[in-house]
Amino acid sequence: MKKLFWILVIIAGAVLMIIGSATGSAGLYAYLLTLMTSYIGPEFVPLVTAIMVVLEYIAFYGGWSVLVGVFLILIKFNRLGRLVITIATSFGLLGLIIYAVAWIVGYFNIPLNPTWQTVLDTIYLLFTFNSGMAFAGTAIAVIGKFGLKRAEKAYKKEAKEALEQVAEEESPTIDANTKYCPECGAQLPAHANFCNKCGKNFD
Repeated sequence: MKKLFWILVIIAGAVLMIIGSATGSAGLYAYLLTLMTSYIGPEFVPLVTAIMVVLEYIAFYGGWSVLVGVFLILIKFNRLGRLVITIATSFGLLGLIIYAVAWIVGYFNIPLNPTWQTVLDTIYLLFTFNSGMAFAGTAIAVIGKFGLKRAEKAYKKEAKEALEQVAEEESPTIDANTKYCPECGAQLPAHANFCNKCGKNFD
């Protein structure tokens, strides 16, 4: 039941993201790729580009990608589903972080290195901050994802404890006051010198 509750929470967040038009920006990933190319070797550029394209598509569809993640979880691809949800909601979370950083820098007149100021201004312009519903949906989906992960861990722990309890109940109890005949397996008193059933002598 707990897992179902958190799945419904994620779906609710996805619906809000769709209504609020929470979609990623292709421009953001293109800009991030431009920044990264100066720090990575030429041989890694195709790989990084491919990764960024995949991230771009997942983030671009926002709430729809979250619903795909939920579907993957329902068909038991839990890790992949959570990964898709994480990527799909990362754009909204990044937007909140950028908005908060830009507001703090502006409000407190914090001087930044010109390069960093340019990066902040450029990324800030790639986001739209006029949809509270989109951000709320993103936050709800993220909360639901973490709640689902905790519920799954609790479920696995309970299942493990139940199996251990069943194993303990089914395991034979060893009584120090008894022993078993090596010949026929009959249960005998610990002090017995021979088997009453088959006549095996223990001396």
